[in-house]
Amino acid sequence: MTEMVDISGITTRDLVAQDEIEFLYEIQALRAKLDTAKPFYVYMLHKPDFTPFYVGKGTGSRILNHESDARNITLRSHKLNVIRAIHRAGRSVVYLLDGFFDQEKDALARERELIAEVGRHDLGRGPLTNQTDGGEGTSNPSLESRERRAATLGGLSEDTDRRAANQFFASISGRRASVPIKPLGARRLEITTPHANARSPRERMATALVAAAIASGRMIAVGSILPRLFEMNGHPLVIENGVSRDMLKAGMITIEAGATRPEREMFRLTETGYAAILRFIRRRKLIDLGVLEDA
Repeated sequence: MTEMVDISGITTRDLVAQDEIEFLYEIQALRAKLDTAKPFYVYMLHKPDFTPFYVGKGTGSRILNHESDARNITLRSHKLNVIRAIHRAGRSVVYLLDGFFDQEKDALARERELIAEVGRHDLGRGPLTNQTDGGEGTSNPSLESRERRAATLGGLSEDTDRRAANQFFASISGRRASVPIKPLGARRLEITTPHANARSPRERMATALVAAAIASGRMIAVGSILPRLFEMNGHPLVIENGVSRDMLKAGMITIEAGATRPEREMFRLTETGYAAILRFIRRRKLIDLGVLEDA
């Protein structure tokens, strides 16, 4: 037996006016709901303007773990960046309990349905920071999930990493024929030196720096230190040699001293680099990604 709220066909702003939908701001009110709920539930996390940014399936107090994770600066993901941006603005995450379920399989099915309806940001289909299609509970992983893991263990991890790099890059600036972030090990890395010829800032350079900021949980600002090597959802990615040299020549970055290997390089964002990012990528987009302060 399930209890669900139908949100199909209405916008998140419309949801506020729906009597049957209750957005929860207070943690105590949320806990009270969970205490009387069925064992499994599906929930959505929203920004203060009611834009949804994450869908999940939970038991117990699972829904509250995300904000706790965001306070751990060693953890990095798009979802956590969004939560940190909300906290920095002095605002609160808005919670919605979408439905309660007796059976986990029903909750997983609803989670998958909601993610498909609202749309994943990394696929360019919506605002959600979810990195999978859902429906993959650890107690009963889907066949698709098991096959994907088996393929990775069987030696296809490079293809998986390349696909992850391309999707991650596309989620920031749209699909490109040439993506300047690559899986670690795909090509031999070189210590970054300036390109021999003149270079000017380009969108792909700006996007590579934003990708590094998102994955490392750092903000875009003059003087920000961004890693050349970073990890996104378990995939080690690196800014390629060519674009690193171009950024240095264009004056977008300087290289922090001390790196003895290319993958350990740290890039310091210059005023030129900061201005280029704002020129090529919309300010609202950067704020939504959680890497720019909402001034």
